Amino acid sequence: MLIDQGYQVTPAADGKEGLALFNQNPEAIDLILADINMPKIDGFEFLKRVKHRSPASPVIFLTGINVDVAKIVGEEYKVDGIIKKPFQVEEILKIIEKVINTL
Repeated sequence: MLIDQGYQVTPAADGKEGLALFNQNPEAIDLILADINMPKIDGFEFLKRVKHRSPASPVIFLTGINVDVAKIVGEEYKVDGIIKKPFQVEEILKIIEKVINTL
């Protein structure tokens, strides 16, 4: 879906792989979409590590859990957006554009 919209996408199988990809070259990644419930490293720990390394790197959570809970915990580490699953394509594109345009 994001590739169809012209975005370059680097997928990761789990939080550990995603963090390794990020750590290889944080400047090459403009935006991170991370599920809160990821294997090996959950979204909250992932967010904490990304923001510790690069506080300005934007991270958007995708989640099926209560959005209020995600906001409360995510605010501690400055999550840049939250998308509740299931979502519509237009919704995720709108939030991505909003986050990118505030950089």
